[in-house]
Amino acid sequence: MVIRHNMLAVNAGRQVGIVSRSKADSMEKLSSGYRINRAADDAAGLAISETMRRQIRGLKQGVKNTQEGVSVCQVADGALTEVSDMIQRISELSVKAANGTNTDEDRAYIQQEVGQLITEIDRIAETTTFNEIRLFDGLESFGGGTINMSKPSTDGKFFQLFGADISKTGYMQEALTYTMVDKSTSVLDTDPAANPYVSVHINMGVLNKLEDLVDSTFFVNCCTDCCPTTVMFTDAVGITTGPGKIEIGMKKADGTYFDNATVFNEYIVNSLMGKDPDHVKFAYKGNMLYIYDIDNHSWDQDQKEAAYFCDSKEIFGSFEDAGKKIWIHTGCEPGEGIWLEIGNMSAQGLGIKHLNVSSVNGAGAAMEVSKEALRKVMKTRSRIGAQQNRLEHTIANEDNIVENLSAAESRIRDTDIATEMVTFANTNILEQAGTSMLAQANQQSDYILQLLQ
Repeated sequence: MVIRHNMLAVNAGRQVGIVSRSKADSMEKLSSGYRINRAADDAAGLAISETMRRQIRGLKQGVKNTQEGVSVCQVADGALTEVSDMIQRISELSVKAANGTNTDEDRAYIQQEVGQLITEIDRIAETTTFNEIRLFDGLESFGGGTINMSKPSTDGKFFQLFGADISKTGYMQEALTYTMVDKSTSVLDTDPAANPYVSVHINMGVLNKLEDLVDSTFFVNCCTDCCPTTVMFTDAVGITTGPGKIEIGMKKADGTYFDNATVFNEYIVNSLMGKDPDHVKFAYKGNMLYIYDIDNHSWDQDQKEAAYFCDSKEIFGSFEDAGKKIWIHTGCEPGEGIWLEIGNMSAQGLGIKHLNVSSVNGAGAAMEVSKEALRKVMKTRSRIGAQQNRLEHTIANEDNIVENLSAAESRIRDTDIATEMVTFANTNILEQAGTSMLAQANQQSDYILQLLQ
């Protein structure tokens, strides 16, 4: 027996300490509901759980985003319901105006209603909004996401080579008349009163070496057609054309590269003379190369801005379908989402802007035009409805993913109360037993005192 070291008490005290810490840990898990309250509880489990939490929270927000997308579709479809009804009425009025029992005055009255309906269609296209975002206003851009109106990119190799010596507007809208060129691939209108052609001007003479054009590409599109033409400069001899494509070889027949801009321009125009590569034409005067639209109508601004000259084909879409493309971010990772294509439901886009039923012939033409306009509206409504159904399936799928991820995260992070209560009861009993043993161990000193009496 010793006095200095009561090893029984030391051992009992150590055991009581271990059990007390275990009991405190168990109480923390029971009171918080989490098995992992700090990284030390389960370092790997915490990392996995936090990754899952990020995904769960992102998907929950994605579901909210998708629900807003559904609302956009509902707003758009509601507006198109009215547009559809008005076009049906225009068709009905066209049939009425075509009847021979009507006088010119009667048709003038009918035309008044037709005109008002067309104006209302334009008003709906201009004022239908979601969160102050206009949905049907023709070709106006929205957040970089449109079919036909976001600023075309002019940063590619072709544009870098020419810099300021190229019409770097992104659009073919510089004026071109027959007096400006030596030769063109189509016959230009020589009427002094004619509208100018829309074009792009390129000073080919600024290049020190024309062979630098090899492997460069640009894209052009005429004013009204959905026909983007790819123009490629290749390390070959001759010029080849195909659907939507022109390949311009940079070598002469002897295998050497062109080294004179005027000769090169003439070579391009002569090779494409009389051909119609998707309505895009070429002309030149000395070192200046012109790319122009074959038609010289009095284009409105929307149509001019559909005549692209850029380095990305992704910008192109049909004039008929031009309009909003709204990105709905449905997931929790970059790029996980859906483009909502709304469409261009203006009177211009529907082709009914200048509809006139003041004559029998005009009424007959209006029947065909209104029929085609209704087809466009139904095509758009069908697309919007399909997109809405898709979004609703996306919501259901992501709700399911969130549920299963939450269950997996719960198994990692949450406390199993039943199991933990067993642990807590066990440590509670052990703590009481240890305390009792510690008290008895401390009584050993009394035995020593008995020996000293």
